Amino acid sequence: MAVSLSKDKDEAKQQPQEAPIHGDVLEEILTHLTLLDLLAASRVSKVWRIAVTSSLLISPRVKPWLIIHALHPRNHSPTSTSAFDPASRVWLSLNTGNLPTAGSEIRSSHSQNILYTFSTRTFSFSFDAFHLMWHHAEAPRVWRQNPIIARFGCHVIIAGGTCDYVDDDPLAVEMYDTESRRWEMCGPMPVELKDSATSTWLSAAATDRTLYLLEKRSLVICSFDAETKTWGPTFNLTLDVFHSIIGVANKRLVLVGLIGEPDELQGVGLWEVDQVSYECRKIGEMPEVMVESLRNENSMFWMPCASMEGDFIYVYNPANPEWIFFCELKERMCQWSQVLNPTAKDHNRMERFVFTCGKMGMYDLEKAVITGRTQDKINGGIGQR
Repeated sequence: MAVSLSKDKDEAKQQPQEAPIHGDVLEEILTHLTLLDLLAASRVSKVWRIAVTSSLLISPRVKPWLIIHALHPRNHSPTSTSAFDPASRVWLSLNTGNLPTAGSEIRSSHSQNILYTFSTRTFSFSFDAFHLMWHHAEAPRVWRQNPIIARFGCHVIIAGGTCDYVDDDPLAVEMYDTESRRWEMCGPMPVELKDSATSTWLSAAATDRTLYLLEKRSLVICSFDAETKTWGPTFNLTLDVFHSIIGVANKRLVLVGLIGEPDELQGVGLWEVDQVSYECRKIGEMPEVMVESLRNENSMFWMPCASMEGDFIYVYNPANPEWIFFCELKERMCQWSQVLNPTAKDHNRMERFVFTCGKMGMYDLEKAVITGRTQDKINGGIGQR
């Protein structure tokens, strides 16, 4: 036995040793990896972690993730959460332990990466990447159900969404300061929006200091200046669409419009809306094969929704997100893709879905792993056509 072990050692010495990867070669390799792969690479050694940090400075991973929360049809508690990374085309299963489990149902602001809940006493909201941290404030002075929510620095604005059976102004607007923890009343929404002053009928988009509201059917648009706390005049957009959604993509105000009729979707167009004149410039259309897929999943009762962040626009059926369509806005083109959501088949048809979209950094991913927010990759999530 001793002779055999000695022979094995001699053979091992004679075999060529693999050269370690380091320096510029390592950094070049890392620039081609996704954020998920970089997280694993950063744990190899201290040298690799430094190389990962350097790689992120050279080539930041800026493709925003889409997160889908499924809610129980009766008690509205979260039943599952999944996240899609467009860079790796991978779906992750997330732990729902950080989400509120009691009280009112979780809702989202499609204009920003915000989750929130209301109760008679409390307004809770979260706007970090994986919604690990929740802020709890006193409920606003006006009771609301489906308001418009937007964040401007340390301020959160709530507009409209009042209940019909409560004698409150349907156009009421309040602003919450997360530093002073106080509410402040602002000027009311334009009277033209009195009959549609909820998130059901209005689409919202927020820039650094301005909130834009668009009536989804009539295309009436207006803006709110978060610094002066005043509303601008209303304006009618002249586009041949029957349903529309607005958002901010890389500081551009973008409108997603459904072309055709509610019972016969013919196309999905993208327009850039000038933030001063409201002039619309078409920037692209969804490919016909994807429109066909969206048409098959859609119905008159559920219009497609959209979430935007960075250069990405996600389009989906909010009632049945089996296929997720997404567009990356480049300098002179729109690059469309679609991916199968492998978790859709596992859900009860009565469940409601809540969507958020946001940029993920290495710090966000590391924090999610440490807190147990991330779980496993979901098989079948890379499918695409």
